[in-house]
Amino acid sequence: MTHQNLNPIRTIELVGWGLDEFEARSQTFGREKPLRAREIVSRRQSDHCSRALCEEQPRALRELLDVQQSRHDVHEEMIGLDWSLGVVDLRRLLTFQRRLSFDATLVDTVVPRQSDWDYLIDIAFAPQTPVVCDLVHDTQAKTIILRSSNPNLQLRVTQDPSTPVAVHTGSPFFEVAQYAGRWFLRDGYHRAYNLLQSGIFQLPAVIVRARTIEELGAIQPRFFSKATLLSQHPPFVSDFLDARLTIQYDRPPAIKTLRITMDESVAYPQPVRISGEQP
Repeated sequence: MTHQNLNPIRTIELVGWGLDEFEARSQTFGREKPLRAREIVSRRQSDHCSRALCEEQPRALRELLDVQQSRHDVHEEMIGLDWSLGVVDLRRLLTFQRRLSFDATLVDTVVPRQSDWDYLIDIAFAPQTPVVCDLVHDTQAKTIILRSSNPNLQLRVTQDPSTPVAVHTGSPFFEVAQYAGRWFLRDGYHRAYNLLQSGIFQLPAVIVRARTIEELGAIQPRFFSKATLLSQHPPFVSDFLDARLTIQYDRPPAIKTLRITMDESVAYPQPVRISGEQP
């Protein structure tokens, strides 16, 4: 796999809400740190229901959002969801991800000034990431195999009969979801981390009103549980920047594999008999 990154991946993991089973986690941290982190979390104020949506917006920004609102790819990505556009305060967003991983070969995002709404719009409504993967066609097994170091590589069903399945790299948009009265970061964790680290707290976003945990997107087994997310002291995105609540380690690069198996069959359905008709 010549295009894949084989360098160690720097990982930041939240430890104040218990640890899951993660085979790639380094064991070099002290076992007392998760205990101390949990104690810090239990003592802080419960402000998890603070509204993350920024109500007041400059006119120039509203005009920029109107342009994004009309984009076909935004509408296509949000099919079936109740959504709108707005500006959110990154400090008030909860996280359902336990870990952030950083590929050292990728170029860091240049962080603009808070008032540079044109650039912030470009960050929040980025173009679709090109599909980069290795493809193997196993003619004997009638299987197509795709492998990539991009964890967002996925298959999507389309409405086009000529290409009913498409390879996709996930949503390129910065997405926030309101669920059960709380505000979560749905997509765009690395962007949020870089902006928070640079003191930028407001960012345009797609706002999803999630009716279910599935619409929120917090359904992978390695995410925080629903009980944790709706607890009195849930994890915030900003907690990734708090050294007291995190551990850092290098893990091996992971390769995601997708398999498509082709199965052909021919059937001759029996004709439907009309009642009373002789065979």
